[in-house]
Amino acid sequence: MTKDRYELAYDDYAQSANTLFHFMKEFKYLEEILEKKALIPRYCKEDLQYLNIGGGSFAEAFVLQKCFCDIPFHKLAENFQLQATGDNYQNLSEDEKTKVPSKYTHTDFYGEYAIAFSKGWGEKNNLQPIHYLNEYSNRTKDISNLINQILGMDDVLDIYADDILNRLCFVKPLRGIMKRKFKRNNGIDVEIDFQKNFHDEQEWRYVPSIDIAVALQKDTVIANPYMLHMNEEGMNINAGLNDEKYSSLWLKYSYDDIRYIIVPNGNARVDIINVIMSIPNDKFSDGSDVAIQKYVLISKILVLEEIRKDC
Repeated sequence: MTKDRYELAYDDYAQSANTLFHFMKEFKYLEEILEKKALIPRYCKEDLQYLNIGGGSFAEAFVLQKCFCDIPFHKLAENFQLQATGDNYQNLSEDEKTKVPSKYTHTDFYGEYAIAFSKGWGEKNNLQPIHYLNEYSNRTKDISNLINQILGMDDVLDIYADDILNRLCFVKPLRGIMKRKFKRNNGIDVEIDFQKNFHDEQEWRYVPSIDIAVALQKDTVIANPYMLHMNEEGMNINAGLNDEKYSSLWLKYSYDDIRYIIVPNGNARVDIINVIMSIPNDKFSDGSDVAIQKYVLISKILVLEEIRKDC
């Protein structure tokens, strides 16, 4: 088999987007990404309840990751229906329930700032499409049984332990719960659960290699219930991950790799232009006019407010 046998034409995804978007909720995260020329993975909580690991003892875990979606561009501002559920929703007054939105866009959940790259870039930079698991399927039961058998062994080879951790990094239930804050009539914020089909996100995920993480005394997966509880009590397990000493964990890129930079409105566009213009010249490629490179980067900025008007 030749090395380039399956290297097809540029933008060869015919029925899904050829672009991978990473959305975020705050300007400071996009600013950091541009200034560091890297996306910094963080520990995100993942639901493992559907796998019944250890009889339910490991119902969730933190995975060190950076997530992307390949949603077609015109879908980013499209509304979809969601059903509220859970105790907090049921405890609302009937008047409050009528005020809970039932229609959302992707950016409502994940933020109105984004940076986007080609899928070709993602393929070459260790990104992997998520394996969505139907909790009722035999495949999910097989994975659950395998993990539980290995957990029950007294002595497990590292290669098997690492394989299990890698599996947990790249699986997600087909459906689950997403949370949104809602302000009650008394002014108090509560979190409302919404039933969501995660497959619609078409997620790709970057997870640093286990070897690199271990060398830096980090785990790719934290499933210790005590650690999970401590994080909920205020311990920030993501503290320090943006320090240069952890740079080998980061997902790095060049400014030429960027396809789009998305901001919510015109004011944010001005702010991100100022960020780009203030990036040190030595961050850009040699042999080409730095001012031109900055202008090209600025030309990739899109305003979500304007995109919505055209959808």
